[in-house]
Amino acid sequence: MPDETGRFEWVARTARTVFIATEALLGLALVATVAVTVLKLLDPAENTAALPWVLAVVVELLAIFWTIVAYGVARVLVSCEFAVSTLPSRVGRLETILDGHGQSLKDLADVAPLSDNAKSLIYRDRELEALREAIHGDLIRQDYATARKLAEVIETRFSLPQEAAKLREEIKRSQEAGLEEKIDLAIQRIDELCQRQEWARALRESQRIMRLFPENPKVAALPERIRAARAQHKRDLLQAYGEAVRKNDVDAGVDLLKQLDAYLTPQEAAALEESARGVFKARLHNLGVQFAICVADQRWRDAIQAGKVLCQEFPNSRFAQEVREKLGQLEQYAEAAEKRRLEKAERAQARQSK
Repeated sequence: MPDETGRFEWVARTARTVFIATEALLGLALVATVAVTVLKLLDPAENTAALPWVLAVVVELLAIFWTIVAYGVARVLVSCEFAVSTLPSRVGRLETILDGHGQSLKDLADVAPLSDNAKSLIYRDRELEALREAIHGDLIRQDYATARKLAEVIETRFSLPQEAAKLREEIKRSQEAGLEEKIDLAIQRIDELCQRQEWARALRESQRIMRLFPENPKVAALPERIRAARAQHKRDLLQAYGEAVRKNDVDAGVDLLKQLDAYLTPQEAAALEESARGVFKARLHNLGVQFAICVADQRWRDAIQAGKVLCQEFPNSRFAQEVREKLGQLEQYAEAAEKRRLEKAERAQARQSK
C-alpha cells in the first residue's frame, strides 16, 4: 500500500497508534484470560466456572481480528482519498501531454503537403542542430574528414559561412589537441547543453563519449554530472516558484509550474497541489477580469485574444465554456467595428479630397 502523504495522513498515524495500543492491551488481556482458563480447566471442581473464561478468550480473539480489519479499512480509506485528491493533477498533466501530441499532429498535417525545400526551411534550426551534433560525434571518433564535409554542408546548403568557419576552427583545434583535451572539450559541450536544459541531448552525448572512453574517470562521472545539474535546476525552479508565490506573482508562478511539470514526481506534484491550485485559480481570475474589462471597453480583438488564452489554459473550467459560447459573437462585433472604422476613414478621406 502506498504511503499516505495527503492531507489526511494524520488519520493514518492516529489509527496506527490506536491499533498498536489496542493490540497490546488485547494481547495482555488474552494471555491473562488464557492462563485463568487453563487453571480452571485443570481443576475438576472449577470446570463449570471455566465456560465464561472460554467465551472471554473467543471474544478477545474476535476483538483482535476486528481491530486489524478496522486498521486496514482506515489505511485503505486514507490511501483512496490520497489517490482521488491527486487524480486531478495527474489528469491535468495527461491533458497537457495530449494537447502537445494534438498540436504535433496538427503541425505534421500542415507540413505534409509542403515541398521538401519548404520543409527544410521550417526545420532549418533542427537540421543545423543535428549537423552540429554529428560533427561533434565525428570529432570524438577522430573522423575529421567527415566533420569537414558536414561543415561544408552547413556553408553551402544553409548559407552560413561564419558558422562553417567556426566549426572548421573547432575541427582544427580538436585535431591538434591531445586525448585529454578532446575529452575536456566534449565535457564542456555537455555542460553547455545542461545550461540550456537540453538533458536528452546531454545524455546522448555522454553515452557516445562513454562508449569511446569507458575507462576515463571524468567520462564515467558524466551521468552523475548531468543528474546533479538537472537536480540543481529543479531546485532553482522550486525556489523561484516559492518566491513567486510569496510575492503573489501569478504569471511567473504559472510559468514556473509549467516548467516544473517536466521535473516533478507524482508525490512532489501532490505536495505542490494546494499551492498550484491557488496559483491557477488566481490566474483564471486575472484572465477573467481581463476578458471582462476588454468586453466592457468594447476592445473586441483584445477580448477575443484574452478569451482564447483562457480557453487554452483552462479548457475544462466553467468560465472557459461561457467564453467559448461568446467568441463567435465577439468576432461579429470585431468585424462590425472594423467595418465602421474603415467607413469612417473613407468618409474622412473623401472630405479631405473635396
